[in-house]
Amino acid sequence: MLQMLIISALTALLFLPLQIQWWKTPFFRKWIVPRYIVGILYGLMLFYVGLLDQSVTAIVTYYLPIIGLGLVIDNSLVFSLKRSFRKQAAVIGSGAGMVILIGFGVFWTIQPLFLADAMFDIAGGEEVTVEEFSPVSEEHIPVVPRSFARYRTDVVMGQLDNPAFYSLGETRIQRVNDALFWITPIEYENLFRWYRSNAAPGYIMVSAENPRLEPELVYTDMTYVPSAFFHENLERHVRLSFPDVLMLDTTFEIDSEGNPYYIISYGHYTEFRRVADVDGIITVDPATGEMEQYAKEDAPEWVNRIYPPHIAEERNEWFGIYKQGIVNRFFGREGLTEPTGWGSEDSVTGVVNRELNLSWFTDHTRLTGETGEASGSMVGFTMFDARTGELRYFRDASGMLNGRTAMNLAERTFVRDDYVAGTPSLYNIYGQYTWVVPLMDRNAVLRQIMLVNAASESVTGYGETKREAFAAYQLELANRGGDDDIIPGELLDLEEITGVVERVYKWDREDNVTVRILLEGHDRIFTVNASSYPRAVFVEPGDEVTISFMDGGEEIQPIEELDF
Repeated sequence: MLQMLIISALTALLFLPLQIQWWKTPFFRKWIVPRYIVGILYGLMLFYVGLLDQSVTAIVTYYLPIIGLGLVIDNSLVFSLKRSFRKQAAVIGSGAGMVILIGFGVFWTIQPLFLADAMFDIAGGEEVTVEEFSPVSEEHIPVVPRSFARYRTDVVMGQLDNPAFYSLGETRIQRVNDALFWITPIEYENLFRWYRSNAAPGYIMVSAENPRLEPELVYTDMTYVPSAFFHENLERHVRLSFPDVLMLDTTFEIDSEGNPYYIISYGHYTEFRRVADVDGIITVDPATGEMEQYAKEDAPEWVNRIYPPHIAEERNEWFGIYKQGIVNRFFGREGLTEPTGWGSEDSVTGVVNRELNLSWFTDHTRLTGETGEASGSMVGFTMFDARTGELRYFRDASGMLNGRTAMNLAERTFVRDDYVAGTPSLYNIYGQYTWVVPLMDRNAVLRQIMLVNAASESVTGYGETKREAFAAYQLELANRGGDDDIIPGELLDLEEITGVVERVYKWDREDNVTVRILLEGHDRIFTVNASSYPRAVFVEPGDEVTISFMDGGEEIQPIEELDF
């Protein structure tokens, strides 16, 4: 706090007149002290209320225009009100102020034109293939969209003693003990509610994997939260202890034992406050206000995100449009891409890998031309690691359906129900690029889960539960397995069983025949497409068969190899 007051007092000197006649003339001199007070208030508004970092670049950015404006106004007033003041001196003084203002404006406007290479370099971007896109087990693929999680969280808020005192904070997805949850902190409604309350009551957990799992309200007093005021405001509490850092993002997470923390991602600007980079995090215990600072490579394992989504968004944009410099951006336009517009609040969406580590995902389409016509396919997609900031570009998905097209397809499938598609995410499911699209009614209640094969829009599966959707999708893949080289369950080991056929069902579907087999002593149904194994149509009850399959635990299990 002391540093903030000292800087505000020193920078307030820049509000004092640089025109010497102000100091000599009693009529003008009486305004010097009020101007200095205004300067102090301006500094407090920037640093205490606005939480601006107290750095040299911040001071130059926010105070240089004040100097220029002061020169113009001071010299103009002195020339207008003091007859003995010479016109030449007024012109020189006002001109100097105009030079400062115009120079600063021109610099701020054209500077980005010279930063294309720097922006592309900091975005990075390593081109990789599907072999490095690890599959995720069905169990841990999140299918609950943020909007449905918010709906269920809002319902649980009614359990509080005084629910009108509080509001919901930001809902974020995170890993908690090898499962994914949407976590929402409870915060104050307004200044009066903050004054009347001793602490915010806790947070609410909603499963991101199982929409039927009941939400959990966790009671724990939290004093330092973003919606608190004055000394209890979370960001202000951090700013007073870390005056120089650039606070990039605030998110709420819990550790493996359920203890709540606010995570402040901090960093610095390069290229004169144009390009932000992340240096680490500051963890804040909302009950005590205790803080710990970590470099990004030393962050605790339970912290899911160090790089905020807005950093991922801008770096995806820079990676797409600055591949060959600023000239190619506006004239050549060779190889340029842009992230797909979802039509929702999420420009990037959180997805997880096999270890449930979070990445920011978005797919890229060709750069929209002057006609503004949107593309229906992607030229690739990116995964931006939320802990390391590594950006990987999967170009081998070029020509496949983009996320916007997958959403449109899902909505058309349920046009009679008037369902709305949530933000889709792309996963490696059964060795295939697959869109997972949640579908909700107009009240944001989750109704269907749809899987759309990115390579072929005709290969889909949906159901009211995740298991139903995956079973339907797996069956559809099996029906087309001969053409698509499907590898169901790439994560799993190949199982082999030998048994006697109890029942057989053969489904003739256009040019394909699907054979379903029920073995004696086994509950699950095995399915195979005749295009892959033509002899399967001759299987009859009583035959002894040997079946090889990837055991994913599904009730309907596609066959990898069949022998009888």
